[in-house]
Amino acid sequence: MKKILLVLLTMVLTYNVQARTFEQIKSSGILIIGVPADYAPLAYHNKQGKLVGFDIDMAKNLAKSLNLVPVFFITSWPTLAKDLADDRYDIAMGGVTYTKARAEQFLLTDQIIPNGKIALASCQSAPKLIDLAHIDQPDIKVVVNPGGTNESFVNTHIVHAQIIRVKNNIDNIQALRDKTADMMITDLIEGYHYQYSEPGTLCLATKTPFAGTKSYKAYMVKLQNSELLNAINHWLAKSTINPIAKKWGVHTQIE
Repeated sequence: MKKILLVLLTMVLTYNVQARTFEQIKSSGILIIGVPADYAPLAYHNKQGKLVGFDIDMAKNLAKSLNLVPVFFITSWPTLAKDLADDRYDIAMGGVTYTKARAEQFLLTDQIIPNGKIALASCQSAPKLIDLAHIDQPDIKVVVNPGGTNESFVNTHIVHAQIIRVKNNIDNIQALRDKTADMMITDLIEGYHYQYSEPGTLCLATKTPFAGTKSYKAYMVKLQNSELLNAINHWLAKSTINPIAKKWGVHTQIE
């Protein structure tokens, strides 16, 4: 059985085929989930190198409800949309923010977690970075990675501060630890996670989402896969998110 699944997965990931229909997904026995895997606590590699997080548990729960085996495909924020469009996987998870642009290209599920953009900083820098006016100063170093809504926010709102561009979100966090950057724009979800997991090192400089940034996390499938979307939304309505959210310290409401 494992060999059959491996062969099928290899074919799906190697060739640019049409999006698998819901019936084809069910017949295959596997659900392929794309995750950038750099967004704690939603989907990331722990110190042992294991892929873990809120959305990883949610994906496993979803697959189980559909009698499928979950298979994870590691994508990136710059290639997230292209990989889904190229049928590298069936569903994108792991920190996808609902945006109008994404909604024009893909189908997005009902709300998973409410969210908003905040400033996460080294605890040394946090007290002076209380709002955008204090952040956007020539002596402040803002670190950002490409391809996501955080970069869009930085490109739009940061004019005077120094922008340090790194490869991925993991490098953002490390820059704050190393104090080679003062702060980063990120989601409230991620900010809470790092403040509580690395007390004294990483701190929320702002706790209320910046004006106009309130959003929510969703899961994303191709436009042709409305049947899959309906199945996911049906599962969401019936599933209990709170125990998984509590396990990973995810807030289901904005304070």
